[in-house]
Amino acid sequence: GCQLQIVNLEEELLDLLGVLEVVTWREAMSEQSDEFDIALVEGSITREEEVSRLQWIRERAKTLVAIGACAHIGGINCLKNRFDLEEVRCMVYGEHAGWFDTIPTRPLEAVVKVDAVVPGCPINRQELLEVVKALLLGKKPALPTYAVCVECKRKNNVCVFERGMVCLGPITRAGCGAICPS
Repeated sequence: GCQLQIVNLEEELLDLLGVLEVVTWREAMSEQSDEFDIALVEGSITREEEVSRLQWIRERAKTLVAIGACAHIGGINCLKNRFDLEEVRCMVYGEHAGWFDTIPTRPLEAVVKVDAVVPGCPINRQELLEVVKALLLGKKPALPTYAVCVECKRKNNVCVFERGMVCLGPITRAGCGAICPS
C-alpha cells in the first residue's frame, strides 16, 4: 500500500525524479545500490533477519524515513504480539509453520534511529512529498500535529459523533484529508 502510494504520485513523481536519483526500489526496479542518502523504509520488523537488514540500511543512509503505520508504530502486525508466537505461526502458515521464522512485531525505531516519519495506513502521498522536499532542502519535516477534526470541518463533514457513531477524530492526527468520514 505505501509503495503503491509513491507510484500513485504520477506527475509529482516525475518532478521528484528530476531532483533525486532512485538507486534501489524493490517494487519498481531490479537495479540495486549500496549507497544512498535517504532511505524510505516501510513495514514492521517481524523476523530476526529483518533486524540485520535494517541495521545495514541505517549504517549507509544519512537519513532514514519510516513510511506507513507499520514502520512507524508496528501497525496492525502488532496484534500478533497479544498471542503465543507458535500459535500465530500455526494459524497463519498451517502445516508449514515450521518453515517460517517470526519474532514479536516492532516498529523500526525499536531497532534503529529513525530521522523522519510519514505516518498513515497507507501513507498520504502529499505528506510523503512534503517530507521528501523538506529533507532535500535540509529542513526538518513538519507534519500536522492537530486533530483530524480540523480537516473534517474544512470539508464540511458532519461529525460522525453527531450521526450517533463513535468519533475518534479528537485523538486522530490530521494529514489524511479526513478520508474515512469523507
